[in-house]
Amino acid sequence: MIFSLAASFLVALLSGMGVGGGGLFVVFLALFTDIPQITAQGMNLLFFLFSSGSAVCLHLSRRRIFGGAVITMALFGIVGAVAGSLISPYIPSSLLRKLFGVMLTVSGVLSLSRSFSAKEKQRRDR
Repeated sequence: MIFSLAASFLVALLSGMGVGGGGLFVVFLALFTDIPQITAQGMNLLFFLFSSGSAVCLHLSRRRIFGGAVITMALFGIVGAVAGSLISPYIPSSLLRKLFGVMLTVSGVLSLSRSFSAKEKQRRDR
């Protein structure tokens, strides 16, 4: 129980910092609990809503959120969530886990490459 609470706190902290803690929560649930993948993803959605609330308030107060981008992402997010929930019952759980792992790996590699590119650009600009 204490391990789960500590892991949840750490994932919420990372999520609030924009690290992508929601994906980490699904990985935690899949590896350390007996929760099925589809249930873990649903729990992740609820977890993300509550854990990111304070971060949203902070970013709003610092005026770091752009309305047009939020509306665009929300619309595509809604369409993707509905489509995903409709097709997920037809995808085997093992394939769903593998696809999720691929998505996490690709997004992590892209994030790292952008980070290195930004640091390299800063170094050259000095």
